[in-house]
Amino acid sequence: MDKEEIVQIILNEVSKEFGAERIKDVEYFGPYEDEDLDVIVYVEGIDERNDTVGVSMRLFDMFLQMDLDVPLRIARAKEGTGEEAAA
Repeated sequence: MDKEEIVQIILNEVSKEFGAERIKDVEYFGPYEDEDLDVIVYVEGIDERNDTVGVSMRLFDMFLQMDLDVPLRIARAKEGTGEEAAA
């Protein structure tokens, strides 16, 4: 599976949880040794500790079934990122 497919799976699940309009940025790195890709998704107005557990676990289970190791962080978007910064 290529990087773009992995990122799209993540974006689809995060969109289901929070809504596509709240996703402000995505960063991905790698692949690195023994990992397929490192991904950070920045979402507007979330509490990283409480709001991301469900979607993170679903994605972990999905990737485990696909035999992929994808370190993932869903983070609160900083002020002035994404579309607001472009304006």
